[in-house]
Amino acid sequence: MKDTLITYVDEDGRKAARSLWGRYADISDMVPINSLKWRSNFVGMLIVIGHGRTMVDMGRYIGLDNVLGDFGGSFIVLAACEVGMVHESIGELQSIAQGLANTRKNCFVWGTVRDLPKQSVADGTCFYKSPLFNWLQPANDNFPGLWIRYEKQSDDEQAISMLSKLKLPES
Repeated sequence: MKDTLITYVDEDGRKAARSLWGRYADISDMVPINSLKWRSNFVGMLIVIGHGRTMVDMGRYIGLDNVLGDFGGSFIVLAACEVGMVHESIGELQSIAQGLANTRKNCFVWGTVRDLPKQSVADGTCFYKSPLFNWLQPANDNFPGLWIRYEKQSDDEQAISMLSKLKLPES
């Protein structure tokens, strides 16, 4: 098994994933998202590609964490538009990337803070081959400040970060 797994959550994600995998087939495997839950011993980078809206909807209905099940990877990249942003207009109090980092044990999650051009995922310009590991990882070189790494928050940190998003009346 290779050290980078590439998966997708929607049709646009599938197209971009296929292209990215074609460029990096020497260090990556492309797998269906539903097969990840059986890879409890995986050590490497998982790249989940698709629209942020699709990932938000997954979180709302079945949950990206539930889809991953017993997946053992500690490094996850959500390659979608604005998965590191809170979408207050649809009632999200926490970004999907932070939420996933909070629910996965010992997991680092990278998410984007603004639009991620589908073509830059497909052609791999928002990733680079790690010099230390045999995997792809997010790169800010071509898109400065695009990626943010999220780690598990304490219960207090979670409450405080979400509290500021509530529209509470001032007293």
